[in-house]
Amino acid sequence: MNNHVKNQHYVPQFLLKNFSSRGRKFIWAYDKNEKYSIKNQIKERPIKKVASEEYFYDQNENNEIESYEYALQKVEDAATPIIQKIIETKNIIDLSELERKTLSFFITLQDLRTKGQLLRTETSMEILSKQLKEKANIEVPNIDYKKIWFSMFEQSKKFSEILMNKVWMLSESNDSFLISDNPVTLQNTTDTSEVRGTLGLESFGIEIYLPISPSLTISLFCEKLFKNSGYHKNYIPNLTCSPENIENLNSLQIAYSERFIFSHKNEFELVKNQLKNALQQGL
Repeated sequence: MNNHVKNQHYVPQFLLKNFSSRGRKFIWAYDKNEKYSIKNQIKERPIKKVASEEYFYDQNENNEIESYEYALQKVEDAATPIIQKIIETKNIIDLSELERKTLSFFITLQDLRTKGQLLRTETSMEILSKQLKEKANIEVPNIDYKKIWFSMFEQSKKFSEILMNKVWMLSESNDSFLISDNPVTLQNTTDTSEVRGTLGLESFGIEIYLPISPSLTISLFCEKLFKNSGYHKNYIPNLTCSPENIENLNSLQIAYSERFIFSHKNEFELVKNQLKNALQQGL
């Protein structure tokens, strides 16, 4: 019990260290919640203290029994050398079946494990509870939002099998990629329907992204889209991103972020402009 991890990261430190500003110990961070102090809005922060919260994965606070912290750490430990190999070789084509499976599981859990995902679970359950009350006069007492969120972790193997079927690619940039506290992002530029959801993992045209360094983003694409065009491999060659591609991927990081956007350098003009535009459109 005395060795129980107190500060639990929802973005693994090894991933953030790939974006470190110096010594693999610090990272530049833009804080969306800081409205008044420019000095505190953009600053170098210790990696060990960002994208984390005390006892975040404990089912019972400060109790390592049934804490998800250690299961998540095992997944991180398995994924770390694979991601490091990808960074060193800039090659995703030669991944073994086991390596793809390990990375699929890691990406799935990374999507589920963030504070942003927990807050979205809470919001969706509050909306459901309100609708049940208004439309059916059914009271839903004492919803344990965190327990519901934890139950999603138990479904992660099933979700990761979906990612295994995607067409994988590495997107490359000249050290221009950002990462956020909610780093797995989704978009669909094929199906732009406004009347139904298009961001499910099995939606036609779905795109899934995870930056792993300032120069590399793992990109997963809808396999059905490729098969319809007669392409049946599970990978495509690396793409050197145009400025428009880079801006799109970074814009997704900004849009999906809960509070922090991170970078290895103090350059956040895109962040400032995107948040300013979003604020103006909301007025």
